[in-house]
Amino acid sequence: MTSEQHAFTQAVALLQQGKVSQGIELLKPLTQNNEFAEKALQILFKVAMQQQDTETAITYCQKLVSIAPKKFDYVLTLVQLSISCGEFKIAKSALLPLYETNPQQADICFQLGKIERKLDNHDSAMRFFEQALTLSEQFKAPALIEIAFMHNEQLHQPDDAVSYLQQAISHDENNLQAHFSLANIYEQLGDKEKAKKGFQQVLKIDAFNAMAQARLADIETFTERDAIDYEQASLAILKRESDDIACADIYYALGKVFNDCKNYQKAWHYYVKANHYNKKYLPAYDRQSVEKITDYTLARNIALQEANSSITPIIICGMFRSGSTLIEQIISSNEQIAAGGEIAYLHSSLFNLIGDEKTLVNKVKEPEFIDGYKEQLTLRAEGALYVTDKRPENYLYLDIIKQLYPKAKIIWTERDIKDNSLSAFFQHLGPSLNYAVSLSDTLHHYEQQQRIKSHWQSCFSNDIFTLNYDQLVCSPEQILEQLFRFLGLEYTDEAQRFHNKSGTVSTASVWQVRRPLYTSSSGRFANYLEHIQADEKSYQDAKALLNK
Repeated sequence: MTSEQHAFTQAVALLQQGKVSQGIELLKPLTQNNEFAEKALQILFKVAMQQQDTETAITYCQKLVSIAPKKFDYVLTLVQLSISCGEFKIAKSALLPLYETNPQQADICFQLGKIERKLDNHDSAMRFFEQALTLSEQFKAPALIEIAFMHNEQLHQPDDAVSYLQQAISHDENNLQAHFSLANIYEQLGDKEKAKKGFQQVLKIDAFNAMAQARLADIETFTERDAIDYEQASLAILKRESDDIACADIYYALGKVFNDCKNYQKAWHYYVKANHYNKKYLPAYDRQSVEKITDYTLARNIALQEANSSITPIIICGMFRSGSTLIEQIISSNEQIAAGGEIAYLHSSLFNLIGDEKTLVNKVKEPEFIDGYKEQLTLRAEGALYVTDKRPENYLYLDIIKQLYPKAKIIWTERDIKDNSLSAFFQHLGPSLNYAVSLSDTLHHYEQQQRIKSHWQSCFSNDIFTLNYDQLVCSPEQILEQLFRFLGLEYTDEAQRFHNKSGTVSTASVWQVRRPLYTSSSGRFANYLEHIQADEKSYQDAKALLNK
């Protein structure tokens, strides 16, 4: 037995005994040996996956592809793993050589189209999707759906997206994804009847579709009788549903339904269950980590040159569910302001660099980064001088924004933190908003935001306007006249027409902003106070909040 064979056998034995680190150390040198490299890398990859170390797993998988480039299983594994981690450039690099040798393979074309869409390479994505749907009937509907996603989410062309989804449905009339996506776009466009019909069609195809059932709850305002009927249908779905995310969807919807008919005790019961399920798969809110991000942000000192752009961003930030979508709809009713929505570019590019100022500085100085944000603004401007960006996390980057765009204005939305916390608790939010499942964590997140806000006010006091939601809905003309003066524009009764504005709204406030201003959300916490106090765990969680 050679020394390499002995080392490999010993490494496997150590791993079987649970001595993982020792086994790994024996395997690593073997990855340089032609005879044992592939076997060693296979085992190292499996160990990395078992340890949920996806970054290391990708590295080992890349090495497997490099030594066996024709093994489709390796390439496919690398592509799927890279996509799941958002490493789309790695996935593209792995697939392109396969495409060059198999340009007529529809599944490769389709995967490349999805990757190019994620990389915002729209023309290239379109070519791959068109090639896939031409090569195989199997990929016709999926490719049309992906093209629709691109037109709606990235090119902001919802009408074209609707057309592609209708083509997909014509090809495959029972395609759940196509029907659901079409209903979703109609919802974003504010077409209540078509959205309702679309989600109902999904339920005709799949009577136990939890997502469609949940979305119907947002479209209607429920009476007590309607709420009971909806509850019966939803509980039947829950009996069959094992997915925690789907269960959370249904419970949030039930909370909303009973809130509509003012059965606050039952609504609270369902909202608590919804957050219980949401907590199961969300990462725990880490207060210490959030405080570190605050500290890094406050300590930052960056000098940048102004970007060359004729467009001026209007940054709308603050707590989630504090009125940011509403104010965007109102001010973008002015012809000089385009609604940019939640532009992910800054946060996705910079968040992971906050703790490393040197790397962050290098990043924000790159022409590619500066041009990338300018392109995002230009795409949404459609000829307007101002474009809103209401990504909530942008409050972390106001120093960078103000140096790249010195004329940028910041609207910081706020509302009574008790109502704000409750509103977040009532929404099914994702991993980046994991504080929302706890009233006290929401308060903690708010307090960290306020620390950063105070800092930015000392730096850019003339360019930050605090807009209080409760004051806005009570005295809209007075508040909006002040806001438009701050923006350097004339107020022309935008409060009277914003709810009729065309275009898509893709946040949880999609139906609220289609209505004239109303005051019923102010003071909403009072409706739930006795139920929070009766629920010992919720009351302990809310104690600090009640003193605010």
